[in-house]
Amino acid sequence: MSEPVFVVGHGAITCLGPDMDATWRGLVEGRSGIRRHAGLDRAEYLQDVAGLVEGLEVSKAEDREFARLSARFLGLGMIAARAAWRDAGLDRLEDRIDRDRVAVGVGSAFGGVDFLEAQQARMRKRGDRSVSPFLVPGLLINQAGGQISQALKLYGPGFAPANACASGGHAIIIGAMAIKAGDADLALCGASESAFTPAIVNGFATMKALFGDKPGDRAEDDPSRASRPFSRDRAGFVMAEGAGMLVLASKRAVDRLGLTPQAELAGYALNSDGHHMSTPSPERIRRCLTLALEKAGVGPGDVDYYNAHGTSTTINDRVETSVLKDVLGDRAGSVPVSSIKGAIGHTLGAASAIEAAACLRALRDRLAPPTINHLADPELDLDYIPDEARPMELNTVVSASFGFGGTNNVLVLRRPRG
Repeated sequence: MSEPVFVVGHGAITCLGPDMDATWRGLVEGRSGIRRHAGLDRAEYLQDVAGLVEGLEVSKAEDREFARLSARFLGLGMIAARAAWRDAGLDRLEDRIDRDRVAVGVGSAFGGVDFLEAQQARMRKRGDRSVSPFLVPGLLINQAGGQISQALKLYGPGFAPANACASGGHAIIIGAMAIKAGDADLALCGASESAFTPAIVNGFATMKALFGDKPGDRAEDDPSRASRPFSRDRAGFVMAEGAGMLVLASKRAVDRLGLTPQAELAGYALNSDGHHMSTPSPERIRRCLTLALEKAGVGPGDVDYYNAHGTSTTINDRVETSVLKDVLGDRAGSVPVSSIKGAIGHTLGAASAIEAAACLRALRDRLAPPTINHLADPELDLDYIPDEARPMELNTVVSASFGFGGTNNVLVLRRPRG
């Protein structure tokens, strides 16, 4: 990969906290943001255990028109984007930025479905067919990037990947491609998600992907233990909401603006399974991971930490473990692997962007976050960093995501050189 691309800023909001600092503290302390929520009324929802962001007030957004859009994924995305922009120091360089050369890519799996649900409920209650004039704009997945572009006055290429649980990683990779192609100097990329409607929650539940309550389950009295990736009693993912954003920059932009690289995006890969609507393909995931390492010039011996997709479903965790053994070979047992979904649940389209932000913190602090709620499974025998964060020398980390429909991505992040 000839033209280096650097990460110069990042931000996130999750059920562990309103920003990346709070999220990272929760992760390394082994805490969970998952709990039961009265708002997920069991008369309507098949599951009330979830990772919701507390205290989100979209109505307090600076732009009144933006507040009228109502969809939570827009508010979450705006918070994370502003945080990433500030983290990069770009808010202090307003007069030096070529705004026509800043790409904005924000993905989502479901967009503003909560807004749609609220308007449909309003129609039923009032017996009135009229809806908010802001409904259609608020539903659109590309509205997140559009509103961020409008708020920050960024006019470069815009894109909105809708690649299920891989959406955030796809946005980051497309941003890097825009920089490498010479179409942008900077790219603000990531994803946002909030899809808590009865139809979506119950749809995941009835397809047996979602964590389900069973008598005697260890989460029965303590919902924070419901998400348990790679554990012998894993029982499906816990649905969550959140957003994660990264700011990417070319080497020229780093030098011209005096930006501080947090990591180099040393390699990446995208591919499709062409296999099944929801079941992952080991062969294609293996190819995606191998290709990303090859592009980064990284061998199995160079991988210091692998941030897993790790959904806490029986099939995904088994397939991902098998693929890692194939790709890493003899080193597989000695490469630390963890999934932060045990702590923050599965944020669907936003997951891979939030996980990329966690990888940046891991590189910065030389600290790998744990897989919490872990009970060893004799069939899954890698080093999953159970329950406690691990101090270690980290130079190269890998983060992977796989989405329904067979859409995969892998990011290779490396400590900046020099």
